Amino acid sequence: MSLLNNRKFKVAAVAAIVVLPIFAVWFWSKAKWVHKELPYLGQTVVNPDGTKEYHEVGNVVLYNQHGKKISLSDFDSSILIVNIFFASCPEICPTMNKQIQSVAEGYQRENKIQFLTVTIDPESDSIPVISDYAKAYQADIYKRTFATGSKKEIYDWVLNDLLLATEQRGSDFIHDDKVVILDKEHHIRGILPTIGKTNTEKFRMIQRIKDDIENLKYEYRQKELDK
Repeated sequence: MSLLNNRKFKVAAVAAIVVLPIFAVWFWSKAKWVHKELPYLGQTVVNPDGTKEYHEVGNVVLYNQHGKKISLSDFDSSILIVNIFFASCPEICPTMNKQIQSVAEGYQRENKIQFLTVTIDPESDSIPVISDYAKAYQADIYKRTFATGSKKEIYDWVLNDLLLATEQRGSDFIHDDKVVILDKEHHIRGILPTIGKTNTEKFRMIQRIKDDIENLKYEYRQKELDK
């Protein structure tokens, strides 16, 4: 290979390493959002008069990273993104929470978009433990609540209300990387994966969550206009 060709090869290699990832970030930041009506997940009851009653996530008593007693009602009037985790989880949870953090950072200035991460190992994840975990994500800045509570109550809530974990091994969950998107009335409007194998897949997962949030924002804007 000639010296000139060798230099061209090096320039092309540098471009592939530096320019292409930058282009990928730019591409996903410019991805066009198109409104899509979100479904209501869970059991729907059709009344004799034709009206529908959708599955609604019930209340739960929790304690946040500051030791304050909270419940789902504290998130009334907000679109809420919920996931489960445990602090000692080695792979899925840290990656999932980093993905959620990427979404949360995009909504830092929007008070009606909030994030709730609940431990499924409350026996180990005490308030000091989840407090340290929350600090790593600057949770207060990005409207992220990390919470613990009663194991029985959390498990019942996750299984029967969030419809998130469907498998148990003994007394513990086998959980995945999904988040639940709740509208302001606590209906489930999305259950989405967060983890991808490549950077492109990760960008897609983040964008999908953002798209569903934007769809709900659009829905509420339309309701305000129709009043």
